[in-house]
Amino acid sequence: MPERKGIRGLFRRRVPKVGAALGSGGAKGLAHLGALQAFAENGIAFDVYAGTSAGAIVGALSARGYTPRDIVELFTGQSYGGAALGAMLKGSLEPLVPVVDDALGGCAIEELGKPFCAIATDAESGAQVVLRTGNAARAVLASSSMPPLFRGMRSGVRSLADGAFCNAVPGDAARALGADFVIGIALSPVSRYRETEYITSSGEKKVYKQTGFACCDILLEPDLSAFRATDVQYGAQMYDIGYTCAQERMGEILRALRRAPAARNER
Repeated sequence: MPERKGIRGLFRRRVPKVGAALGSGGAKGLAHLGALQAFAENGIAFDVYAGTSAGAIVGALSARGYTPRDIVELFTGQSYGGAALGAMLKGSLEPLVPVVDDALGGCAIEELGKPFCAIATDAESGAQVVLRTGNAARAVLASSSMPPLFRGMRSGVRSLADGAFCNAVPGDAARALGADFVIGIALSPVSRYRETEYITSSGEKKVYKQTGFACCDILLEPDLSAFRATDVQYGAQMYDIGYTCAQERMGEILRALRRAPAARNER
């Protein structure tokens, strides 16, 4: 006799697959965690994550299953702080690889709990590189290697630099991962990203007209103008700004999600 599914099983509402596009910004990435906490409190769960620079680190940890508060504890822990200081002194994010790799369980991107990608810039050609496979820790740190503060990070035969030059808020990448509805968080006004420049390792200037942020259905721009990307000491304030920004627009976001079409049927 066939199993009876019941009315809810037969008429389950289609819901959109929600993606997070987490933008670059160094220490200002603490605002991402405040916003993600607000989303969690309002029942919004993300299905895919795309991130650039600080957004890549937060996105990978979130895809691995960390809560925003878990990530805050990681960032403020002694092991992370010591490695971050070593990275600043050496001008390379290599000292952070063991710490981030340990936090991510030594896994590859394709082994994270949810779909994820990190955006980087090819140091030689200036081309955008979308990292969807390989060691997750090295990928997110390559995405965060902002010159001249940090040297590029090797990935195979390539040297990769910060993805902010080519795609600072990767809404298009989140959509490519399968998101039906994308919420982006820009840690600087997107007007700064409409045209960006990068000098390749050979000295050639590349000019980008970024469009990733325009692929977001909702774009949050928390006001972090009082802070710099290196202002780690103000992490608590930036977290609160991200949280407040998301909460202030939560009604709009929830209404938009209810109206959003879905390409899949939740089972």
